[in-house]
Amino acid sequence: MSPSQADPNRELFINLYATKLKELRSTPYAQRDIRELERTAERCLEAVEKALAGDRGPLERYIEQTALVRSREGCRSWQVLQSFDAFRDVAKLLPHGLGEFVPMDDVLHWAMVRFSQLYEELQTERGLVRMMESLTLALDSKERYTSSHSQSVQKIAEKIARVLGVDIGLAGLLHDIGKIHVPDSILTKRAALTPEEWAIMRQHPYHSFRILSPMAPAAASISLRHHERPDGRGYPLGEREVPLEASVISAADTLHSICSSRSYRGYQRLDFALEQIRTNQGKQFLPEVVLAVEKAYGDMAGLLAAFAPPAQSPA
Repeated sequence: MSPSQADPNRELFINLYATKLKELRSTPYAQRDIRELERTAERCLEAVEKALAGDRGPLERYIEQTALVRSREGCRSWQVLQSFDAFRDVAKLLPHGLGEFVPMDDVLHWAMVRFSQLYEELQTERGLVRMMESLTLALDSKERYTSSHSQSVQKIAEKIARVLGVDIGLAGLLHDIGKIHVPDSILTKRAALTPEEWAIMRQHPYHSFRILSPMAPAAASISLRHHERPDGRGYPLGEREVPLEASVISAADTLHSICSSRSYRGYQRLDFALEQIRTNQGKQFLPEVVLAVEKAYGDMAGLLAAFAPPAQSPA
């Protein structure tokens, strides 16, 4: 049961805030589906609640995601700042356990100033890279078993790419940046995803492409295709002509996934991971990439072994 289901007053706050966002006629919020706005409202409320409790980290990440996504959509900063004003308006009507208005208003003022700073930084390439790296770390931190996943995939992919003589740039680091659009309930789910949840998850390469295209077109193209397969069973495009660099990222992603503990299964040894890569030659991975993985096996052994859980001491 979600917090909003457990607390009718909280659900009312979320619904009213989503309505206020929908009524911001001069902003892109007016074009959003009300259910999407309800999810936005819930994330914002949760972040503000935690900030009032003394932890501004979640609110900082919420602001970072908002700044990055809205800037890529062409929003103006004043349009987004209106969404914070709408939150303040709802808080005046329905405090919902937010405590005294003055501390809450201080938190919102800090959020608006911080958003303005980040939004201005995003207008430069350096600021965008720094922001995406920060969000990558935030994505990895959602699931403790996959901590530093993006950094690890980048290192593994570089070893494979070196054998092939290709350049993957920052695609290994940023390939999953589009997962900021995937709800946490799906991203960290321990059970199997439903068809509806899987459909949402399969769109993350497209969102990565949208985010990266303005700054890094090459990395954007690789990220869009890192789940494509030579047998045509990949996504989101279903292309059979998979770029070499995209197949490198796919193999690195698979190796790290198998050789690290995940929320839905345990750690597997490198030799098992290598066999899975070989088994899927020509199906999931390009043949030349599989050969490169075999050649880079020695270089990757120490790196992948570091992902194994610590050995249990005898009782």
